[in-house]
Amino acid sequence: MARRRAARLVPVLVLLAAPLAVVLAKKPTGENVHRPDGDCNPCHATDRAALEGDRSAAKSMLAPDLESRCLVCHGDEGASHHTGMPPKKPPPDTLPLSPEGLITCPTCHFMHGENDKSGDYLRIDNARGGLCLTCHTLQELGG
Repeated sequence: MARRRAARLVPVLVLLAAPLAVVLAKKPTGENVHRPDGDCNPCHATDRAALEGDRSAAKSMLAPDLESRCLVCHGDEGASHHTGMPPKKPPPDTLPLSPEGLITCPTCHFMHGENDKSGDYLRIDNARGGLCLTCHTLQELGG
């Protein structure tokens, strides 16, 4: 009985430990390009004038190696989701996929600092695993 109860607590502890790992991890390096007035070229394949001229197209005007560009500054920040893969099930519209239908950093994170209510610019608050459980089950996360 006690073993079963302990086994059920493991996923909960993992979900609670993940934010702690992020807090304790190394902070990003380099200039903060996520500011509203930041340089657009590190992430986008065109300049600010073109992006502001067609804001809806800006989502598809991303650098083809965006993920590796994110890792230049954020590569050693601790636990994170693998990227560059298709989701197992369709995510909600609040978690946008790349134009190729892949999970990328912007799937879970706002890129321009527009919303940071829950920390780390997360699109969905991950308190108690809320973001993770949007796409995964507790069993998939180790339970």
